[in-house]
Parts: sequence; C-alpha cells; structure tokens
Amino acid sequence: MSDVILGDEPTATTLPLRGLEADNLLAFLALLGLLRALDAARPEWQARAAWQGIPPRAVLHLASPVDAQSVIAQTDAAIRKLGRNYAFDEHDLKYTPAEFRVLARKARRNPQRARLVAALASDGALKRSSKDAQVAATPLCAMFGQGHQHFLSRLTGMATRHDAANQADLARALFEPWRYEDDSDSFRWDPIEDRRYAHQFGNPSETRNKIGTVTGANRLAAIGFAVLASVPTASGLATLGVSGARRERDVCWPLVGVPTSLSGYLALLAHPWLGDDQKAAELAAYGVVAIARARRYQVDKYFNFERARLQFL
Repeated sequence: MSDVILGDEPTATTLPLRGLEADNLLAFLALLGLLRALDAARPEWQARAAWQGIPPRAVLHLASPVDAQSVIAQTDAAIRKLGRNYAFDEHDLKYTPAEFRVLARKARRNPQRARLVAALASDGALKRSSKDAQVAATPLCAMFGQGHQHFLSRLTGMATRHDAANQADLARALFEPWRYEDDSDSFRWDPIEDRRYAHQFGNPSETRNKIGTVTGANRLAAIGFAVLASVPTASGLATLGVSGARRERDVCWPLVGVPTSLSGYLALLAHPWLGDDQKAAELAAYGVVAIARARRYQVDKYFNFERARLQFL
C-alpha cells in the first residue's frame, strides 16, 4: 500500500478538477479514466488525485510543471490509443460462456485488451435469470438493449470517438461544472439519467424533453471502467468496488485526502472493508476521508445508479 499515501512527496502541478463531484459515479469513473490515461501517456508525471474540501472536490497532482492544456492533449492522445482495444462482435453483454471464453483467449496477449475483457464478465459466472446460458455481466452494465441502448456499442463508440471537439469536451468535463449540453451517448452512470415518466412535465422520450450529456466525462469513464475487474466466486460474479447481494448492490469508492495513484485507488477499491459501514472507518489510516456508496436499482426495464451517500471517516 506504499503508493496509496503519498502526502510527503513534492508536487510540481496542482489542478482543481471542478467538474468531478464526489457523489457521482460517472465522475469517479472519469477520474479513474484520467489517471489511467495519464499513466499511459506520461508515466513520469506520476499522476495522483486527492479529494479536498467540503463538499469534497477532486484535485489532480503531477510531479512535473504542466499546464492544463498539456494535460488535456496527453489525455486525449492516450484515450485514442487505449480505445484501439475497444471492439466487439456483439452490441450487448449477452455472451454464452463458450463465446466469452473465446473473447478472453483472443485478448490474453494484449494486456490492455485483457483488462477490458476482465471488466465485462467471466465465463465462470452465469446469469441466473437467463433462459439460455449467458455470462453474468458486471453490475456496472446498466443496459442490455432496452430502448435501443447497447452497452458494448456505446463503450466502443465513446472510447474510439474521433471529433474535433474531443479536447474541448475533456476540458469542460474536468475543469468546469457540468452543464449537460451535449448530444452523445451515455451509460446511465450519472444519477441524473433516471428520467421517470411520473416525475416529468413531458414525455422524457421526446427529443424536446431529453436532458443532454457530458461527452468528455463519458469518454473518460469508458476508459476508467476497464480497471474494475470482475471475477467468478462461489456466490456469483464479484466486481471491484461493488458490494452487497445481487439485488441490493452498492458501487463504493474511496475519497482519499492525499494525492493517490491509480494503483493506490485500485488497492483501496479491493479492500474488504470498503463496503462495510462499521469497518470502513479503519481506512482512514490510508488517508481516506470518506466512502461514497451509490445504490444500483431498477425501474421497470431500466437500471440506474443513485447519487452516492457519503460516509465521512
């Protein structure tokens, strides 16, 4: 755990990430994507992130003197490179065990591709409610074709997106409060995406009543998602950062008050006390100031993630 607490190390650059709210799952996945991209593009920068203030807001720490535009440019380049591993022969996570095994075997010599496949599912854990044998999908998958929303297609589309506005979108997502003005795909990771008919003045499926998206955040989150591996267990599929029973699952993440690397966040996400209300307080020894827990729930045929509740330590 030596790279979890790095408070004594000098920092040459500090950049407040004003767009990333502590209680929004999409924002945390975007932060993981940012750290992963910077590690891939500029490992010598030693990218770290801390959560500071009340309410907690993310701050990026770099070991080199770097301006915000350079961070955006390097992040964009890394996403485009990592995005080459995002290609699937299905639109949704509806593989049989044999089909998924083939997918995994083809990825075994490509670490980045293997990491992505491991985040999706496992041929060793099956979906209980499926009439035909299918692998159990990661709980972070909130769409299976309902309303023409296809998870793998959107994941590929976001990770491989080529657009002149890519860098501007990243800058807005990281350094400005989110305004939801974009018209692009999303993953239902943002709590604002729960749009129920009974709560709306007009039909939420009509274009005039739809909310926008934050393209840069979803693009970063598509990259960050891949670090949350899923593995088979005796009780079903287990995913990094997810706790609880099948129908009562929380996605949990640590808010660390000291500059922490991607590997440090992953170590904390794997900690058995993360999802335990009583034992989580012990994580304060690693610099954790709060635990965020977002409930995954279903309304009709749609899955969503609520705004996280924060447990301050």
